[in-house]
Formats: sequence, structure tokens, C-alpha cells
Amino acid sequence: MSKSLDSSLRQIAKGTTIIFSGVIASMALNFILRVALVRYTTQGDYGVYSLALTIISMLCIVSTLGLDEGASRYIAYFLGKSDSSGVKRVIFSALALALAASLICAAALFIFSDAIALFFHSRELSNALKIISLAIPSTVLIQILVSITRGFNVSIMKVLFNDVMKPLSFLALLLIVILLGMSFDAIITAYVASTSLTMLAFAAFTLKWYSGHYSAAPDAGGQVTMGLIRFSIPLLSVNMLLMMMSQATTLLLGFFKTPIEVGKFDIAIMMGNLLLTVINSMGYIYMPTASSLYGKNQVEDLKRSYIISTKWGYIGTLPMLFAFLVFPGVVVDLLFGPRYSDVAVLLQVLCLGYLINPLTGPNYHTLISMGKTRIIIESFLANALINLVLSILLIPPMGVIGAAIAVSISVMVANALLTVRLYQLLGVHPFTRNYVASILSSLLLLSLFFFGARWLAIVPAPATAIVCFIAYMAAYAALFIGLRAIDKEDAMILSAVKLRLQSIPVIGQVL
Repeated sequence: MSKSLDSSLRQIAKGTTIIFSGVIASMALNFILRVALVRYTTQGDYGVYSLALTIISMLCIVSTLGLDEGASRYIAYFLGKSDSSGVKRVIFSALALALAASLICAAALFIFSDAIALFFHSRELSNALKIISLAIPSTVLIQILVSITRGFNVSIMKVLFNDVMKPLSFLALLLIVILLGMSFDAIITAYVASTSLTMLAFAAFTLKWYSGHYSAAPDAGGQVTMGLIRFSIPLLSVNMLLMMMSQATTLLLGFFKTPIEVGKFDIAIMMGNLLLTVINSMGYIYMPTASSLYGKNQVEDLKRSYIISTKWGYIGTLPMLFAFLVFPGVVVDLLFGPRYSDVAVLLQVLCLGYLINPLTGPNYHTLISMGKTRIIIESFLANALINLVLSILLIPPMGVIGAAIAVSISVMVANALLTVRLYQLLGVHPFTRNYVASILSSLLLLSLFFFGARWLAIVPAPATAIVCFIAYMAAYAALFIGLRAIDKEDAMILSAVKLRLQSIPVIGQVL
């Protein structure tokens, strides 16, 4: 194993551990938030909240102009060239462009909120949209600040502000709303206030950190800005296609059905997205590292990084996959109560589709690091159309089940195409002998537990689920070792993760 590969994998492992810790904290906070929202609001109000959040999420994607990926890539690029002037221009341009776009989108949403509410047959939605439109600028600026600090490979800022402070401040304000018995509009206002507070704190901290590490360099002129725009705008197309794949189904469900069904689908999507936690955390660190390897023409090291990252991304996903496929009812009832028990079936359907993401690994991030945005756009365009067509065909007769099927199929097709195109370009795929052995053993055990629990008529309960989960992971670990599915890089990654965990006082004492 080359020194650059060793260094790259260690950086990915350590950085992923930081990001994953932040994501776990964010997941916990957001789960508490969702549980509080679901239990405090009616099903109709929660559906309106979900629709409003979906709409501003779409507008926030448009407002970022693709700069959430572009700024990271260009900052890392100029840092590699020791060009502090270019770094400064990228930061200034990204913030200015995103702020202008977000203000325009916020104004448009406020003005057309009545028309949008009429489209979704919900008068309550209009007022919610007027209030939540105020959150668009701060939400977009948070994303750009995350992108900027990502370019510097400073993971901790994303964790502190985006993953922890944002949901924590919303939770604190939400609890005040609940304790005072305030209206549904107060919940939306609390959301706006939490994003604004987070953005201001994030901006102040980033400015202080940047000024303490980098001097104010001369302006590099408009060439850098134009290069950033040319790179980022195609990524905006990618993000919009991703939005169509994920959000269009929610919007169509709101149009054809009711806010209540939108709320149920939102819960299922939120839980399904948890399967992407590990691979997305890894991709956050992987992309700048892969860009550096590709820029240095260290293609073999890039290939190996992709293969090993995919393998560990999949292994890290197995605990949630087991819980969501084998005991979905236990998970849903425990978190959201019996009113949403029918979400369990939706969760199983989404799991079958979302499983391909960790299976195929950071293919998207690898293509981004190679600058192959056109390929990504072509792949996502085809699949956005598939998602749209399937949603239109399946939602009217099947409701939320049809929506889940449409999303699952579109996700599978998107990742399959990206993996094929990556193989055509780089000659790499993640399906080595050891990885295939890992996949087959995990899925075989999963099937045994799934059908065995039903054949034995095991009564689903939290205690039963925990015992079965421990048995599953122990059996998988034994098979993993027995089949000798361990690569030489795996020991190094485990060592890097252990060192990172030992730096945490409480965990370090245990280890």
C-alpha cells in the first residue's frame, strides 16, 4: 500500500469518524424533534409542516446554485496550489451569489404562497409558507459555510453548527412552544429563529477562524468567480434532478392525496435516509481526498480508496438495515406512536431501494472529484423522469405505497447508472471477492432472521428486537472473519477509528 493511499484512507477514516459522530448527534436531536412534533401536532398540521419544509428545501437547493459542492472543490484546489488569493475570491463569490439567490427565492415564496396553498388544496399551508420563507437565506448561508469549511477539511464546524446547534436550538424553542401551549404558527416561527441563530453563530465563528489562520490576500479578480460559476451551475442541475427524484414524489402526493399522507411519507423518507448516514458521512471527507488523488494522477490509489470506502460504508449501514427490515413496526411505534403504524410497510419498501446506495459506495463523489458533472446530470435526468412518471402512475391508485415504490426504483436506477459509468471511465468497481463475500453473508443472515421471526411467530417488541440484533451482528462478525473477507487496509482503518475514539475521554477509558 502506497504512502499516499495510506494517508488518504487514514484521513477519510478519521474525518468520517468526526462527521459520523456529528450525524449521530444530529440524528438523535432530529428524532426527538420529530417525535415531539408528531405527538404535539395533529396529523394534518404535521402534513402541512412536511409540505412547507419540502417546498423551502427545493428553493434552498436552487438558491445554493451548486456552490455547496463547487466552493469545496475550488477551495481545496487553490489550497493545493497555495493560492490564498484564489481561496478568498471563492469564499466571497460563493457567499455573495448564494445570498442574492436566496433573497430572490424567499421573496417569490412569500408572494406566491396563496397560489401554492391553493395548488395543494390546503389553506393552512399559505400562512406556514409566508413564515417559513424567512428561513431560506439563513439556511442557504449555512450550507455555503459548511461548503467553505469542508474545502479547508475542517469537519468540526459542520458538526458543531449544522449537525448540533441547528437542531438543538430548534428543539429548545419547540419545547418552549409546547410548554406554553402556543399555536402551530409558533412552531414554524421557532424553526425560522433556529436557522437564523445558527447562521449568525456559524458566520461569526468562521470569520474569526479564517482571520486567525489566513491573511487577507489580494483579490484574484473575476476569472476565479467565473470558473466557480461554470463548475457549480452544472452541479445545480444535478441537485435539482436529485430534488426531483426525492421531493417531486412528496409534492405529487400532496396534490393527489392529503397532507396526512404527506406526513406519513415524510416520516418514512426521513427514516429511510438514515441508511445513507454512514456513506454520506464518508463522502463528506472522501470527495476532497479523492479530488486531491485525482489531481496528482494517483489513479490506482483513488480506485483503492473507493473500493475500501464502499466496503466500510456498507458494513456501517447493516445495523439500521436490520432494524428497519426485520422490526420496522417496533421502531415506528416506539418513536412515533400507533397513529403512524402503517409507516412500517413504507419503511421496508424504501429500505429495499435505498440499500443500493451503500452497496455501490461513493460513486457520485468519485465522479465529482473527477469533474464529470455531465455524466452525473445525464444519469440523474433519466432517473428523475422515471421517478416522475412512476409517481404519476402509482400514487393515484396506491397512495403512499405507490410513492415509496416510485422513489425506491428511481434510487436503484440512479446508482446503477453511476456505478456503470464510473467503471467505464476509471475501470473500477467495488465488488471484490471479499466485498461480495461480505454482502452475501450479511444478506443471507438478514433473510434468515426476517423469515425466521415470522415462522416462529415471534412477537415484535423492543427487547426481542435488541436480542435478535445482537445475535445478527455476532453471527455476521463470525462469518466475516471466517470467510477471510478482511483486506489489508481494513486493519489500518480500524486502527485510525480506534485512535479517534480513544481521544474521547469516556470512550477512551473503556477502550
